[in-house]
Amino acid sequence: MRDLLKPIGLVLALAATAGAGQRPATPASFRDTALAADARFDTTAALAALDQGLKATPNDPGLLAAKGRIYWRLLRTKSAEQALIAASKSPAFAAEAQYWLGLIYDFKGSKAEDAFPGWHEEVNYRPRAAAAFAAAGEPKPEWIASAGAAENAVKAADALVAAADARVAQRPDDPASVGVLRGAIDTRTALRPDPMSYALGANLLLARRADLPHVMRMAAEGQAAGERFIRENESSYKLDGKVQASLDRNRAGFTDIAGWAAYRQGDLTRAEELLAESARLSRGLNAANQMHLAELSAKKNDLENAREHYLTVLGLAGATPPMRDQAKAALAGVQAKSGESPAEFETWLTATLDRRREERRKALVSNMAGKKLPGLVLTDLQGNKVDLQAQRGSVVLLNFFSAW
Repeated sequence: MRDLLKPIGLVLALAATAGAGQRPATPASFRDTALAADARFDTTAALAALDQGLKATPNDPGLLAAKGRIYWRLLRTKSAEQALIAASKSPAFAAEAQYWLGLIYDFKGSKAEDAFPGWHEEVNYRPRAAAAFAAAGEPKPEWIASAGAAENAVKAADALVAAADARVAQRPDDPASVGVLRGAIDTRTALRPDPMSYALGANLLLARRADLPHVMRMAAEGQAAGERFIRENESSYKLDGKVQASLDRNRAGFTDIAGWAAYRQGDLTRAEELLAESARLSRGLNAANQMHLAELSAKKNDLENAREHYLTVLGLAGATPPMRDQAKAALAGVQAKSGESPAEFETWLTATLDRRREERRKALVSNMAGKKLPGLVLTDLQGNKVDLQAQRGSVVLLNFFSAW
C-alpha cells in the first residue's frame, strides 16, 4: 500500500512546495527528486518523478539523462540508450549522457556473455564504448559512485534473500521469518526487476509453502517484468528465434509457478489448467513442470500419467540430481502399487529409459536423413565468403554456436 501511495505523495509534495511560494516544480526539481530517490533505490518514487517531469517537458535533456541512468539500473536497456542519446545532444548534459552510454556499450560489448540466460556479447559495441567514454571526458565522482552503488546494492540484496531463506529453514513455523524473506525478495525485485529474481523469490516461497497468494501475484508480475526485460534487451540474444524462445520460456516458467501455487492451495482444477499450459509452452521439456504434472497426476490417482511424467523427468537433461532422485523414488512407489519388487523396478526402469532414448535417437535421424545440405554461405578466418554447397566432398571445419 505504501508503494502505491508514493507517487501520489510525491505529486502532492511538489504541488505544496509550489503553492507555499517556494521554488515551483521545474524540470530541474523533478530531475533532482528522481535522482535522489534513485540514490536510495526507491524505484517507485524515482519513476514517478520522471513520469511527472517528462509529461510536462518530454524533451528536457536533464530529465532524459536521469531517465537513462535510472532505466539502466533497471536494465531497460533499449529505453535507457534512447533517452541518453537524446540527452547527449545538449551541451549541458552531453558528458553525463556519454558516460552512461559508455557503461551500457561496455556491458553489451564485453560483459553481457551469460550475464543472463541466452545473452551474448555484441563486439560491435566495444569501439562505441571507447568513443562514448572519450566524449564524456573525466567522469564526475558522483557518476562513478552512482553506477557502482547500484551493482553493489543488487549483490547485497541477493545476499539478504539467501540469509532470509536460511532463517526460514531454521524456523519454518515462525511467521516473522517468512515476512523477512518476503521483504528481502520484494526489495530485490524492486532494485532490478529481472525475471530471474522473480522466479527465484517465488520458488523460495513455494519451497517453504509460504505466502502462496503472494506467489501467485509474483508469477503474474514476473511474467510481465520478464517480457519487458527481454524486449528491452533483444539485441543481446542476437537471433530473433532466441527472443521468441525466451518469451515462451518466460511465460512457461511463470505459468508453472502459478500452477504449482494453485496446487499447494488445493485448487487442483486451476493447477491442472496452468500446468498443462506451461507444458504446452515448454513443449514438455521443462523438468520442473513435468515433475509438477507427475505430482498432480499422482494426487488424482492417475498412475498412468504420473508414470509417464516421472519417466519424462528422468529422460530430460535439465533435471537436477535431487529432482531425478525424487522422480525415481516416486516412480518406484507407483510401480510398487502394481506389485513390482524393487529389483524388478530397477530392471524395468533401465530397459524403459534405454528404449525411450533409442526411440528419440531414431526419430532425430529419420527427421534429418535424406535432406539436402542447406545453402549456407559463411565467412572463413580470412574474411572470404564460403558457399558450403561448393565444398561438397571436402573436409570443412565449422566454428559455430547453437541457440535453443
